Amino acid sequence: MTTVERTRRRLSTGHEIELPLELSFAMGGVTVPARRGRLEAALPDELSALAIAPGIGCATLAGIQYHRVGGGQQDETGLEPYDEFAVIIPAIRGRGSRTTLPLAGLAGSELGGYVHWLPVTTEPSVALGREIWGYPKERADITVSDGPDGIRTVVDGGRYGDESVRLEVARPRLGPRARDWTMASYTRKDRNLLRTPAWIRGDVAIGLGPSIGTCLEVTSELARELGLWRRPLARLYGSDVRARLFEGERPDG
Repeated sequence: MTTVERTRRRLSTGHEIELPLELSFAMGGVTVPARRGRLEAALPDELSALAIAPGIGCATLAGIQYHRVGGGQQDETGLEPYDEFAVIIPAIRGRGSRTTLPLAGLAGSELGGYVHWLPVTTEPSVALGREIWGYPKERADITVSDGPDGIRTVVDGGRYGDESVRLEVARPRLGPRARDWTMASYTRKDRNLLRTPAWIRGDVAIGLGPSIGTCLEVTSELARELGLWRRPLARLYGSDVRARLFEGERPDG
């Protein structure tokens, strides 16, 4: 990696963090089909849900167990590790964003993930996400466990009420593959669209379709809101992943 300029930011909780923020974590997630019209209603005007079939888009749901956040557990500038659950809508921005043809919007457009819901287990992590990037974080009871059979996530509480989500992603039979990629997330901060780049590196397994031991249960309110199906299009699994999360920027400068 090339050398990057680092800056320090102080949160309302008194924690100091350094950007780009260094993270290490385990994650297990699925991407499921969803009604594109419902997804469009949840997105800012500048974005459009990625079409994968006529009238169909998709959403990614993932549980994340952080091992290290910034300076680590004991460092005076770091935050304690926490658990997180993410609901992300793959979306495109640019001249092709309004097409309804499957995947055609990628031409001349930028693909990213709009963060729709992001409950976490600690108040400092709420402040971190909201104050730096505008992520829609809130406190909830979340358990993300990385066991011999896979990664299991349970979400209880938050905006969708008790027993909101149960997600199990089975450990893949074939070992994860070393990957190195960049991605961008979108949020709203101070009424402006914010784009946040992230560099991700680690051993990650990506599988297509459902698998034995992988299941998703979500509260009916969330399923109706986004028009979610329960049958995965793809699965994502990684026990030792690292990321570098950069400061957000307005896409149009």
